[in-house]
Amino acid sequence: MKFQTPDTLPTQDLLLKGHIAVMPLEAFVSDLSSVPHRHDAYQLILVQETKGGDNLIDFRRYEMTEGRLFLIGPEQAHQRQSRQERGVLVFFSEAFLQTTGITAHDALVLFGAVYQHPYLDLKPELQQIFLQLTALISLELRQPEPSQAILSRYLFILLNYLLRECHVQIAQLTPARHSERLFRLSSLIEEHFQQHKPVSFYAEALDITPKHLNSLCRQYLHTTVADMQNARLLLESKRLLYFSSLSVKEVAYQLGFEDDSYFVRFFRRMTGTTPLQFRASGSKSTIAEV
Repeated sequence: MKFQTPDTLPTQDLLLKGHIAVMPLEAFVSDLSSVPHRHDAYQLILVQETKGGDNLIDFRRYEMTEGRLFLIGPEQAHQRQSRQERGVLVFFSEAFLQTTGITAHDALVLFGAVYQHPYLDLKPELQQIFLQLTALISLELRQPEPSQAILSRYLFILLNYLLRECHVQIAQLTPARHSERLFRLSSLIEEHFQQHKPVSFYAEALDITPKHLNSLCRQYLHTTVADMQNARLLLESKRLLYFSSLSVKEVAYQLGFEDDSYFVRFFRRMTGTTPLQFRASGSKSTIAEV
């Protein structure tokens, strides 16, 4: 386990050996599980049975319902409030993900949650496929010398089944000719949000007019480019306020604000509270509606 440092979230070491692991959800115990943390790996959580537990992912609460698969990336803030769930956990490193041949774009579709919440509600047949493939991974991991090539192919197949389901859901929301551009926009915002770029910057990068780009965002994402950038800034500010000892001024500087008073006004406008009030609320409840 990695403990909190002045400017980072506490990190849960999921992969003590190797680059991929599978285990029962009910068997996973860690000192960090019940408090907000991030992981050093990607995590898939399939819930098979539950008594009403919650997943808090990037300060939003999601119910752990039967058949729900959570897809969590290494940098996401995460906390699980268990209610005796039964299910399956899959962990794998960034390095191992790259061995599968999954592209960066496909990883963004799976773990970026551009259109959707960070989970898929799987139909029974897809749940069965997930369980079969994770059982094969577990079987290979028990071999005296597990084959990395076999494990990589199993993970590739598993992720492609999930990727196909993601595309089915996306196709119901956005025509293919627009979805690619909106994924690229999300990637650009992730790369540049701390620089407070204007809408024209993203429009030029995507070879589209600012008006048309905002029109696509409103139609298919129900937001604007500026609101997407502000939401990403707000998420990062919450992470830093909640999990670090940086001062409000230092958080503002790290997020590219010209001065801390502007940052305080931004935070209050977005949340209805001040950065210090938000930080203080962390000592009262770690599972909260934010």
